[in-house]
Amino acid sequence: MKRQILRPVVCLVALVLAVAACGSSGGGSGGGSGGGASAAPAAPKSPAPTGSPLVIGSVGQYSGFAGVISKATPDAVQAWAQWTNDRGGINGHPIKVVVRDDGNDPAKALAAVKGIVENDKAIALVGTHASGLESAWKDYIESKKIPVIGGSATAALWLTDPNFFPTSDTAVNYVVSEVNAAKIAGKKKLGMVVCAELPACAQGLTLAGGIATRLGLQFAAGLAISSSSPNYTSQCLNMRSAGVDSIILNSSGEVSERFVADCAKQNYRPQLISPGQSFLDKLLDNANYDGAYIANDSFNWFGDAPETADFLQAMKTYKPDTPLNASASAGWAAGVMFGKAAAKIGPSPTSADLYAGLYAQPAKNTLGGLIPPTTYAKDKPAVSVPCGWYGVIKNGKLTTPHGAGAICVE
Repeated sequence: MKRQILRPVVCLVALVLAVAACGSSGGGSGGGSGGGASAAPAAPKSPAPTGSPLVIGSVGQYSGFAGVISKATPDAVQAWAQWTNDRGGINGHPIKVVVRDDGNDPAKALAAVKGIVENDKAIALVGTHASGLESAWKDYIESKKIPVIGGSATAALWLTDPNFFPTSDTAVNYVVSEVNAAKIAGKKKLGMVVCAELPACAQGLTLAGGIATRLGLQFAAGLAISSSSPNYTSQCLNMRSAGVDSIILNSSGEVSERFVADCAKQNYRPQLISPGQSFLDKLLDNANYDGAYIANDSFNWFGDAPETADFLQAMKTYKPDTPLNASASAGWAAGVMFGKAAAKIGPSPTSADLYAGLYAQPAKNTLGGLIPPTTYAKDKPAVSVPCGWYGVIKNGKLTTPHGAGAICVE
């Protein structure tokens, strides 16, 4: 049944960024067994493309504590490019991917983008994971008429800027998918915990409450919890007293684990809903997380959906050591969208060709199930339907009891 959902609210962006960054102390999972994709033999190669290279760039926080998770995005773009090049490229053009780490520094981010455009001659940014630093280079990239295609779409610009072409859930749509996980699980009273360190984190509680109401759920409790707290017993008891039967864990991964453990000590075991970008391998072996829902803003990196087969094979072949997570899925989808936009590119490729290809994509395009239904239109921000891809931790594995494809709310 279709329902009307809250319009995007920009104040939530900092919350999603905080969760993705703070939760990055561990890698993703390769489908329930932990670690990256296992090695696989390379596929037979087509004749090497001989045209001029299609240069694309990816800029983001690819080092430090956040890099463990975010670097999976450009790794997946590179795997897609190698996969495509080994199959003849795009209209005879090989793809070259230039990756630059911005160190979470706005000035460094702008310099990196300028270098990719002016020195490397990129015609698009593809699969960025900029952790909110898009605003540092937005004006520059627009002045050069270079499209930004896919990757992590948590910054406000992905909601409002026509030059940004998302291929995953934007920040607000992602919270819709998190709340919808509680409904899918058959729960009635929702709670949420968020980080206490950033004031913007608490703003997400209000948004989640409104979304819950529109989905027919009761938002019973929302708490900001600090990483410095010795324990979370009182917060757990407050949630239990409020009748909360499902909790969205939008604090950092480590804090969420401690919170869940303290609740379990009180024999309080609500339905857990955890974001895929802060997923940690060790959760598979944590008995407190058995039955937890993993809500993803990009297609599942596990399960048996046919649309993920090429992704999994490419990662096994070209990036076997990359931890698989929602960030990797976002990078692959960005590459696929670039490929679709560049499908009719000529001997002398330009960014203008890409814009034409992007606007020519069908309305509510899903790339065969890889992305939420998304529509691009000239001079208008992209419009996408809130969707989630869900996994459930069961007996140490990521399972897909609700199917491996997206579940959307319109």
